[in-house]
Amino acid sequence: MSKKELKDVSQLGEWGFKPKDITFGTLQSLERVRIGQLSSHRYISRINTCLAASHVLSDVTLYQKEQVASTFVTYADLEAVDYQYMLCGLNDGGIAIYDVSSIQEGRIYSEVGLVKGGHRGGHKHAVECVQWYPADTGLFATCSQDKCIKIWDPNRMRPVDQFKFGCNVLHHHMSPVATKHSLLSASGESGEIILCDLRTGSSTHRIVAHTERVQLTQWSPRNQHILVSGGKDQAVKMWDVRSAKACIMALDMHDNSVLEKKHSKKRMKKIPVAHRSRITSLCFTPDGLWLLTFGYDGDLKLWNSSTGENMNVFYGETYTDLKRAMRIAVSSYTYPDLVFVPSKSRIVTYNVLSGDLVNVLEGHFSTVYGVLFNPMSMNVYSYSGDRNFITWTPSQLFNNDLSDEEEEEMPTVNQQQQTTRTRVTQDTWSSDED
Repeated sequence: MSKKELKDVSQLGEWGFKPKDITFGTLQSLERVRIGQLSSHRYISRINTCLAASHVLSDVTLYQKEQVASTFVTYADLEAVDYQYMLCGLNDGGIAIYDVSSIQEGRIYSEVGLVKGGHRGGHKHAVECVQWYPADTGLFATCSQDKCIKIWDPNRMRPVDQFKFGCNVLHHHMSPVATKHSLLSASGESGEIILCDLRTGSSTHRIVAHTERVQLTQWSPRNQHILVSGGKDQAVKMWDVRSAKACIMALDMHDNSVLEKKHSKKRMKKIPVAHRSRITSLCFTPDGLWLLTFGYDGDLKLWNSSTGENMNVFYGETYTDLKRAMRIAVSSYTYPDLVFVPSKSRIVTYNVLSGDLVNVLEGHFSTVYGVLFNPMSMNVYSYSGDRNFITWTPSQLFNNDLSDEEEEEMPTVNQQQQTTRTRVTQDTWSSDED
């Protein structure tokens, strides 16, 4: 489905938005807001969803001072404070930071930090995962198959701490809502989840999680103590790191947990599986109520994060030939939520709750490794094995004759003339004399 076929999406008709005359639909919804039939928050969320459902290919890309044809992005993360700095892990073990809030001459994002592979503390192998510290941009973490996780200072672009392990680390994650702990979960190749405490620098807590390698982990955005893991053994398990019996539940694609209780104990010993093949992606919705899982079998599944119930939402056919951890993205501040899923060289957009196909993004020539969503600019970023980093921008849904109030309520998109900071963080304190 292309952006020209958005009129076939049932939700757009229910909202009163007309693809050919979007201004009229907007005014109609504004009248509903004025008389109290529609909340202003819901109205803005619906506009954001329309924007997120209409992405088209952009010519904006990354800038590399010393561009090498063999270097490309293997994993990326967008900081969640200002949604301004993009952290990229490279296939040569290097790290790069880009400012995506401003577009420089030549339609490029400026590079504000770079470490080449093997230099100044960089990894010796391809970077498997990167993540900003959720609270601010004061540090970030990276991992590679050199059996260590490194903690970096982005201002100096040097590692300030590292955790060494006896096995390769395939993925790591920090809780976005943690206030009572500073744990980082590491996915071990030996089937263990290793919990690292950033405050003490210890990594002694290990959870025997899966019978085969742990592909990736994900902390819940709703409960700071809940952790989800997906393994090569096709299982998705939920853990409470405070409990001695850490495993809360194992997701079952057949939903036969009730039958297991009624029948023999032998059946109880069978470990439930969430997919027919290894797990390649885990992603919570922003409110933490739903969990999306994606497997090497090409199935995208929606689960109730509280009960573990399979919602049996059919998302259509998706394909993947990527066995490593792959990043999918869910839109924020939208109603309903949309999920962006790599499907080989394409990116398909679905309605999370209904499974309706909303959009198909085509622009890559090889397998897409991951997708990120920027709730500030409504842009989508994707990186692939074809060595391309692509920005997808919403098409122009609104005419230029919007009222001032409508323009104020629209999500702000940063202008090109914004200057790029030379440092990732700046001292913004002002004196009393100012």
